[in-house]
Amino acid sequence: MITLDRRRRSTRLSLTPLIDVVFILLIFFMLESDFLKPYVMELAQQGGGQRDPGAKAMPVVIELHADESVWINKERHPLERVKDVLQDLEPSLESPVVVAADPGVPLQRAVSIIDILHEYGLANIAITEAQQFDK
Repeated sequence: MITLDRRRRSTRLSLTPLIDVVFILLIFFMLESDFLKPYVMELAQQGGGQRDPGAKAMPVVIELHADESVWINKERHPLERVKDVLQDLEPSLESPVVVAADPGVPLQRAVSIIDILHEYGLANIAITEAQQFDK
C-alpha cells in the first residue's frame, strides 16, 4: 500500500480578525450612544396663559443685534453686564421679558440670555425679531 505524506494543516484559530471585529463594534456603539441627556428649555406660548387685567407689569425688552450689541430697555450694555443690569432692574417674577434678536445673531447667544433670565426666576419670556422694536 502506498502511503502519502500529507502535511497537516494547522487548525489553529487566529484571534486577530476576531479582535478587529470586536473593536469595530465597540467604536460603532460608542459613536451611536447618547451619554448626555438633551437639555430642553420650556418656553411659554403666545396667548397661552391667563392674564389678570388689573395687573400691569412693565416688560423688559432685551435686544440682541448682529454687531454683538445688547440693548436692555433701549440702553446699550455689554454682554458681560447683563446679569448686573437685570439685578439693578429687579423685575418681578411676573414681569414679561421680550428677547428680540436680529436674524444674524448666533443662537447660542440668545440661549445664554434666556438661561440668565431663568437664573433670576423669570419665566414669562417671549422671543421675537429685533426689527419689530425701534431704538
